Amino acid sequence: MFRGLLLALIALQLGFVGEYTDESAKVKTVFNSSYCEIVSNLIDNAQGEILICMFQFSYYTDKPESFSNRLVSKLIDKSRQGVKIKILLEGGESFLGKGFYESVKEITGLLKQPNIEIKTDRKQKTTHAKFVVVDSKYVLLGSTNWTYYGLQENNESNVLIESEKVAKEFKKYFEKLWKDSGISAPPYSETKKSIFYGVVKSVEKKVSKKGKPYTILYLMDGMKVFITGHYDLVPGMKVKIEGKLTTFRGKEEIRAYRIEVVK
Repeated sequence: MFRGLLLALIALQLGFVGEYTDESAKVKTVFNSSYCEIVSNLIDNAQGEILICMFQFSYYTDKPESFSNRLVSKLIDKSRQGVKIKILLEGGESFLGKGFYESVKEITGLLKQPNIEIKTDRKQKTTHAKFVVVDSKYVLLGSTNWTYYGLQENNESNVLIESEKVAKEFKKYFEKLWKDSGISAPPYSETKKSIFYGVVKSVEKKVSKKGKPYTILYLMDGMKVFITGHYDLVPGMKVKIEGKLTTFRGKEEIRAYRIEVVK
């Protein structure tokens, strides 16, 4: 009964009252930070397509351990495996403030990659929907934004639905929003990638107060690099770094989302 009522409510939200209820759908409740594991598994196991509709998706230069930062890396890795990714975001209205708009610019810049398309909605239209559709089979939807607080601190409620029928309707809804949205992020360009090369001088592996691992690299040229996770890097290694050059307390540093050793 719960499953039928839940799917009926979803159908109502989509504007198709009762018509697309799927009594055979598998439904899992997802609360608070358990969302991180669920969405991580969905992305890791995606085979062909990921559709993301999100009110807010943020990257944090001052929180290298943030799970939303890890989602940036996961999506980039998946796109390089050939998975097609579309992301539709709220573009920012005046009442949301300049910070919101700047956050959108930053995340779209980081995700300029092959197989990733990003759009923001039209002005005067607020896109508050938050859902992910994977491989036309899984739908994860609810209250969680892809932000530090949404993923790791807030009380949030969501459901994971395994149903090709429901996924089909959410995909149709996504494509309608996509078509109605007005602004696409600039296309991917090799010349615009933020790539840095350097030689490792020293490595510090740390753990945040929240128990999340991160690594600080010091390069021979004096540059400081932050990246989420722990890496087996040693002094003398030449590395290729993908990320963003930022300024913190008057000094330039790199907030990285990918590091690899090169010869």
